[in-house]
Amino acid sequence: MKAKKQQVEARKKEKERKERTRRLIQVGAIFEKYFEIQSEEEAEKIAKALQSYVGKNKEKILHHNVVVTQKTTHPRK
Repeated sequence: MKAKKQQVEARKKEKERKERTRRLIQVGAIFEKYFEIQSEEEAEKIAKALQSYVGKNKEKILHHNVVVTQKTTHPRK
């Protein structure tokens, strides 16, 4: 019975770990996309710079209707 309980807990922790890993990858990809991040150092600096603003305005930002448009590149002539 104890072994069964440990197996259930282990599966639950494994699932949570995989979900967290997936979420971190997705968030990192979004951050990289919109801020054109080239390195971990750049990401860290930008995140620190945005931390205060986002902390104070998070609810406003999340509830603001923002239209996201794809970045387009124009061919050079």
